[in-house]
Amino acid sequence: MSPTDVLNELSKQGIIPPEQQVKLAEIEQKRPFSVHWELRSILYLGILLLSSGLGLLVYDNFDQIGHGALLVAIAVACVGCFVFAWRNRPEWTPDQTKSRSSFGDYALILSCLLFLTLEGYAQYAYNVFGTRYGLVTLLPAALFLPLAYRFDHRGVLGMALTALISWVGVTVRPLELYFKTNFFDQKTVFSAIGLALVLITSALVLERQRIKPHFTYTYLTIAGNLLLVALLGGLFNFEDQWIGFAIGLAVTCIAFDQYARRERRLANTTGSFIYLLISVIYGYIGATYIVFHYLRLGKLGDNIYYWYFILTGTAIVYYLMSQLPKGKRTA
Repeated sequence: MSPTDVLNELSKQGIIPPEQQVKLAEIEQKRPFSVHWELRSILYLGILLLSSGLGLLVYDNFDQIGHGALLVAIAVACVGCFVFAWRNRPEWTPDQTKSRSSFGDYALILSCLLFLTLEGYAQYAYNVFGTRYGLVTLLPAALFLPLAYRFDHRGVLGMALTALISWVGVTVRPLELYFKTNFFDQKTVFSAIGLALVLITSALVLERQRIKPHFTYTYLTIAGNLLLVALLGGLFNFEDQWIGFAIGLAVTCIAFDQYARRERRLANTTGSFIYLLISVIYGYIGATYIVFHYLRLGKLGDNIYYWYFILTGTAIVYYLMSQLPKGKRTA
């Protein structure tokens, strides 16, 4: 309900007099409108466009400007942004904190993006890492992870986890999982599962120790998707071990479902709904594949597909709606 609807309802029930309703409605119409998130989105978009433009500049003009000059310019910009972010760094605390400058967080993430550009260009121009390609992704992960904790920056944490996932040779492409993916490789699947379990365990331990507990959301979102995609990859591609992957998928989905329920009881917010959503989506994909590929339910006739998706789709929508916090179930 809008504020106007609320005021009308209160006046209709006689809770507030008409003159007070008019004054409150006038205050509501004249109160400042927050553009905080709009400005943050624009700033982050500007940083991404700036780093992308720099990459295009390097690609189009490296032969005219020279490798050395470009590397020096990128390095100076990277160091400059980091110095600004460091001077405005927040005081260290295991709880959530903020930068002392409105632009400190943006300077930090820009310096990290410039570092990635610098590293990639140095490898391209001078082959500084040789054939040790794993080091190219391990170095950003080792650098960004402590920076994320020191500056309390979840964006940098996400970059660190992404680099760490790339280091083990995993590329997550859910839409191409069955047709074109590196999850045909059994070693990659088990590496992804192992890394995801390590990240999830670390996140839960740090949360229990009250060390940046707000980072848990980033850890579980990235590592949870990695784990579930890897389990689906094993289910799709390794028929001789499908039972093990199916059990692992079921256990993971149930665990995320229970974690979402616990978080909802503690906070009664929609923040934990993402865990419930991914457990339902990945679990439904896996269950549907098992039903039609391994259990051969499709042999019962063409109508079985129609009724299966109608009934299961309705059940999923009802279940998700029933799990929304109170007050969020209606638009």
